[in-house]
Amino acid sequence: MPAARHFFKPGTLSNDELKADITDDIATARGAQQSLQQAGHNGRAEQMRQATDEHLDELNDLNNGTWTPRYGS
Repeated sequence: MPAARHFFKPGTLSNDELKADITDDIATARGAQQSLQQAGHNGRAEQMRQATDEHLDELNDLNNGTWTPRYGS
């Protein structure tokens, strides 16, 4: 499920707010990945790894000044 930040108009959230939101998503996805791996759900763990990578890419975009919402207008 996409994060709500992708539905806001550009400029609605500050870079600090965006960074905090993305960082929280990274931590949540990474935690879910580890929990799923420990439970032996490797397919789902891989999905969470991919989600973590997407969030890391978003954070890099934010740091580079190229981040834009995916669905917002």
